[in-house]
Amino acid sequence: MNRKAWLDYIKFIAMFMVVLYHSPSRYDTAHEVALFNMGAPVFFFAAGYLFNIAKQKDFFTFLRHRMSRILVPYATFFVVFYALWLAVGRRMAGPEEMAIDPVTPLWQFVQGTPDVVLGPFWFLAALFTLQVIYYPIRRFLSGYWPLAVALLLNLSLLVMPDMPWLRYWNLDKALLYMPIYAVGNCCRPLVDRFDFSTAGRSLLWILLAAVGLGFLIVAPLNIDRGVAYVLAPEAVILVLPLYTAVCKWCEKHHGTSRIAQNVAITSITYLALQNYLIGIIKMLVAKAAGPAFLDDNIILKVFIAVIVMAVLYPLALLVERYLPWMLGKKAR
Repeated sequence: MNRKAWLDYIKFIAMFMVVLYHSPSRYDTAHEVALFNMGAPVFFFAAGYLFNIAKQKDFFTFLRHRMSRILVPYATFFVVFYALWLAVGRRMAGPEEMAIDPVTPLWQFVQGTPDVVLGPFWFLAALFTLQVIYYPIRRFLSGYWPLAVALLLNLSLLVMPDMPWLRYWNLDKALLYMPIYAVGNCCRPLVDRFDFSTAGRSLLWILLAAVGLGFLIVAPLNIDRGVAYVLAPEAVILVLPLYTAVCKWCEKHHGTSRIAQNVAITSITYLALQNYLIGIIKMLVAKAAGPAFLDDNIILKVFIAVIVMAVLYPLALLVERYLPWMLGKKAR
C-alpha cells in the first residue's frame, strides 16, 4: 500500500491531541473524555486501515512482526525509563513515588500495564492484544462480520466490568477499542469516501461528528460512567468521517507534509517521551510562576503542547536514525 498523506495528518493530529490531553491543567471529566478520545483511540483506526490480512502469510509470521514492532519498543523504552526512575525519577517526583516498591514497575511491565514508569505505553500493550485477537476473526470472517464481532466484544464489557484479569495486557482496552480498529479495516472502501467532495457528504460528516462529540461531553455527566466509557468508541466512530475528511482536505490543498510524516513515523518515541517532557515543563513553570499559574489556563495548556511537539521532533528523529533497534527496526 502506497503511503497516504492523509493518514500522516491523522496521526499528527491524534498525537497532538494526546500531548494536549496530558498537558496541564486538567479540566472537568466530560471535556477530558472528549479530548482523550480524539487522540489515542484514533491511532487504532489508522492501524486498522493499514492492516491487510491478504499480506499475512500465517498467524505466526504476523505475530513475529507485531512482536518486533510493538514488544521491542515496549521493552527497550521501559528498560531505559525504569533505570532513570530508579536513579533520579523517584526522588524528583516526591514522597508518593519514593513509597512505591522498586519491584512494582517490573511486575507491571510483565502484566502489560507499565503505569508507574511508562503509563502511555498502555496503548502499545492494548494494540498488541487487540491485533492478536482480531487476526483470527479477520482470517475466518469477511465483509462487515469482523466489525459486528468487534462491537459485541466491546459491549461485553457492560456485563463484566472491573474484572482484574481484564487488565492484563490491557485486554479491557483492546476489547473497548476494537470497533474503531475494525471500522478502519472492514470499512476501507467507505473510509476512502470520507471527504468533502459534495455538500451532502460534508453536512452528514458534520452532523455525525456533532452527535459523537455531544455524547462524549454529555454522557459522563448524565448516565452511568461505566456505560458511557464502553460506548465512547462508538461515539468516536461517528467523529471519524469528519476527522478523516479534514485530513484529506489537508492532503488535497497542502500535499505531503514532511513534519506530519515524521511525527507519524516516530509516534512511538513521541508517546514514550511526551509525559516526561511535560513533567519537566510543569516543574519549571510551577517554580517560576507558582503552581496556581497552571490552573484553568487553556492558552498555556495549548502552548505547552506545541512546545512539547516541537522539542520532541528532533529527538524522535534522532532515535529513528541512530537507535532503530529500540523501535524494532533495522538500521537504514
